[in-house]
Amino acid sequence: MAATPAAHATSATHKAAAKASITAKPSVNSVKAWQLFRVTGKTTGIKAGSKVTLQQKQRGKWVTLPASAPVARNGAYSLGVKLGLKGKNDLRIVNGKTASAVVNVTVR
Repeated sequence: MAATPAAHATSATHKAAAKASITAKPSVNSVKAWQLFRVTGKTTGIKAGSKVTLQQKQRGKWVTLPASAPVARNGAYSLGVKLGLKGKNDLRIVNGKTASAVVNVTVR
């Protein structure tokens, strides 16, 4: 009986190692205001069909923008984006509590 709880602890630890993650890469580094560009990336540990959403840092806070895309079976996503806030924009992709690294796009 003592071996059974140890086996469960090992499998629980193994599942925790497969933590959800998201990558993000904008198709451009600089755009004109309201010009369409794409943010693409891959997810791991996120169910296919789940939505990933774009967030923008505004005045020090992350704000969810009306741009989202479903995660494909292979974990990939592609999202069309238009930004109007001129200057350097900090962006990230989120799904629940999982967020990508911050990427920057300058709007001129």
